[in-house]
Amino acid sequence: MKITAAMGIRGVVDRLRSASAERTVIPGILDETPLPAPIPLAELDVRVGVMAHVFYPDLIEEFAQSLQYIPIPFTLLVSVMDAAAAKHVQARMKHLPNVQQLSIKIVENRGRDIAPLLVDFNDEILSLDVICHIHTKKSLYTGGEQSRWRRYLLDSLFGSSGRVAWILGMFQASPALGLVYPESYEGMPLWGHTLLSNGAVCDALAARLGIALEHGRYLDFPAGSMFWARVNALRPLFDLHLQTHDFPPEQAQVDGTLQHAVERMFSQVARHQGYRLGILPTDGSLALAAEGQRNVQEALALDFAQRLRLAALEASTVSFDVFDTLAMRPFLSPDASRAYLSLRVEREHDIKEFTRLRSDAETSQRNALQRDPTLTEIYQQLARQLGLSTKKAEGLMAMELEHERRQLRPRLGVVNALMQMPPVRRFALSDMYLDSAQMKQVLPDIVVAALPTWRVSCETGLRKDELRTWHELAHREGIDTAHWLHVGDNEHADVQLPQLAKLLTPVHVLRPAALLDVVPALRPLRHRHGMHAPWPEQLWRGLLANRFAFLLDTQPQRLTGPLQLDAEDLGYAVLGPLLLDFLLAMLRAATQQDVDNLLFLSREGHLLHQGFERLQQFHPAAGKLRAHYFLASRRATTLPAMHANTDVELMLEGTFNGTLRQLLQARVGNDAVEAVASVAPDLLDRDVFLPEMSTIIAEWLQPSMPGVLARAAQVRANYISYWSGIGDSGLSMVVDIGYAGTIQRNLAQLRQQPLGGYYMALRARASQLKDGNWAQARYFDGRQSNEETTTPILSHDLLLEALLGAPAGQFNGFIADGAMAVRPCFGPVELDEQGLQTLQRTHEGALAFIDDMGAVLGEDIADLELDAAGILVPLQCLVSGRWNADEALQQLTTVDSFTGRGKITAAGSAGI
Repeated sequence: MKITAAMGIRGVVDRLRSASAERTVIPGILDETPLPAPIPLAELDVRVGVMAHVFYPDLIEEFAQSLQYIPIPFTLLVSVMDAAAAKHVQARMKHLPNVQQLSIKIVENRGRDIAPLLVDFNDEILSLDVICHIHTKKSLYTGGEQSRWRRYLLDSLFGSSGRVAWILGMFQASPALGLVYPESYEGMPLWGHTLLSNGAVCDALAARLGIALEHGRYLDFPAGSMFWARVNALRPLFDLHLQTHDFPPEQAQVDGTLQHAVERMFSQVARHQGYRLGILPTDGSLALAAEGQRNVQEALALDFAQRLRLAALEASTVSFDVFDTLAMRPFLSPDASRAYLSLRVEREHDIKEFTRLRSDAETSQRNALQRDPTLTEIYQQLARQLGLSTKKAEGLMAMELEHERRQLRPRLGVVNALMQMPPVRRFALSDMYLDSAQMKQVLPDIVVAALPTWRVSCETGLRKDELRTWHELAHREGIDTAHWLHVGDNEHADVQLPQLAKLLTPVHVLRPAALLDVVPALRPLRHRHGMHAPWPEQLWRGLLANRFAFLLDTQPQRLTGPLQLDAEDLGYAVLGPLLLDFLLAMLRAATQQDVDNLLFLSREGHLLHQGFERLQQFHPAAGKLRAHYFLASRRATTLPAMHANTDVELMLEGTFNGTLRQLLQARVGNDAVEAVASVAPDLLDRDVFLPEMSTIIAEWLQPSMPGVLARAAQVRANYISYWSGIGDSGLSMVVDIGYAGTIQRNLAQLRQQPLGGYYMALRARASQLKDGNWAQARYFDGRQSNEETTTPILSHDLLLEALLGAPAGQFNGFIADGAMAVRPCFGPVELDEQGLQTLQRTHEGALAFIDDMGAVLGEDIADLELDAAGILVPLQCLVSGRWNADEALQQLTTVDSFTGRGKITAAGSAGI
């Protein structure tokens, strides 16, 4: 069964840094290509309009002051509430410079500023190229006039003639630019960048627009509904031909209306049309971001224990959501977890489309019972639908419970803070189909022990995402809402509704998956299909998100700016996915080639071999292969691979800069130096350059070749003795990071037997592998493409060598140690004690990732196939500077004596 998802280091890194009927999902990866410079004012050729909704006539003068900055002729469309306001607008606005056409309409107080935009001025706006939408925002229903918010938006959208000219110039210069608006005002909380109470209305609107929304995702939208827009980017909204009566009567609604839904859909429509957003920064500078910051800084200001302690000062009762708040699944979404369960059910019980069937049973029971059904009730209905026996249905239910138990882990940063709370009343509050007994069965013990009381929707009949629940539960439990604090991750059910119910200000816990939306450094981890990505892709990304959630809860400052990784995090997040994916792909190749022995080449094979041994615990095929950490290096294998005078070319490959003595020491060791010294000692101190002098050097060395070949025969005998001692009968395959297959070629020539190889990446020079010596590469094969700079494996080869390396010096070959024994010789260890400890912690992090994947999947890990390009994203984040592991990398080094570059720190590859 197959599971598919479908110079030095520093210099390299510094350079890389230097309406449709079909409903489609907004891509998770956004275009961050730099936009071109704006078209100068004198060259602007664009039909511009402003649509201003004037509900408060006392702000007409304020609007006029902003509109005077438009530096080219424009159309002004104004909606007002009555004739007096219309007269006032006419008198003031007709004197504005550059107003080419002024249209004023008295509109019904319905749909606020959105109805006039989409209904009353629909035709006029569709005749324009670019429209600016503003309104006299006071938002008095929030408890006070939001004048600072309004001024912030107007200053950002207008501010000066030069600023407006720059914005309009960007629209003309960038055909892909669809919407320009200010970064969210500081008073807009992070959790407000979700659908909140607008989910149902947004879904209905999105369905008409052919867009599939992902609930739970964080959105970019012009909070406050003021923006500049390319008319074509929003055309689908105008083409809906909404009417005023489609909007609800004005009742000072805070949320949940069509106008609130449209506000959140502006940017979704633009992106769905193929346009990108341009979000203006809060500091007033002229720049456009493709994705907003959404005031994430507030969520990263304090660790969770501090936030809970401050929020609970006046609390006598504290309730906690459970899933994503106290316990985490390894998948980014519940649907991905269910998809994996469905695969297991199909394999073990031959029931296809289990996810859909189970969902239908749950929906049927919810409609019949008018409450959340229990898991038992769901499987009773499933048995009726499928004609299953009671025993069969109970077995399936047990399988789901076991599935949950195996994957759930405590969110320790939150649980530990909960355990340290003062002795107040606390209880679990969850919307769930598992009853309280089943919850305690599947949840980690530490979570169960933390809360004495459990209130679950399938037992209480009350759901958190209904406002009445909070009042009803307070009545049933005798809770004073003024002293009730709730903690949870769901922005609507756990934050917005408790606030509307007049509880204490809730503590919002960002669910791990949300971090990929709200923390800029983590956004590259999002899959292009978002939460619709295949479950294998959601699994490895989910494990990383859970790891970062611990940082959020305990050390949130490490998530600000570039992500700060310690050694263990570096190993877990960067090396772990890469290591697992590479080993799984290698095992598929080994199976296809009928390989019996895996030779993990030193030194980068050290961690690869350790990872393979961890994988053997879960992977059936891995357990059948013989694996060895095989001592080899270019230096140690070149001399024993030499059989004839023509093999001198083996010493002269690639680049080098130094003396001939240094070249020979680096490429073949002191044996060759001694052989040359005995014939032509004056040659040794000559400067040499490769590849320019390869022919000349070969001529120099010809008189010394008999001595060199004699020593080659001696070291070859030692190597064969070692190789025979590890017992590698059958077909063998070397496993290594890459790059030209030189060691593989040398080993094959040494023993005069074909040898296979599997690598992360191969350069074009790997075409030297011939005569039955085959090789495959997981991430890049230069024999098929010459674009070597496109893969970080080759662009940052020395970084990977430092991260993967063994805690030992360079292997330099074998010497005879008695009649039949040989002893390996190593160069000095390049790392100091601190560096060795850092390397160990990095490797422990990588191996922990493999352990976590194995704990979730068990033997199913053998069928896992991941997207190779996606797996490289963490490495790309590291080398691009999005992620920073400088403190760990400063301790790690690698030595490149083969080309004469010497010792290089891994920190160089992170731009230090």
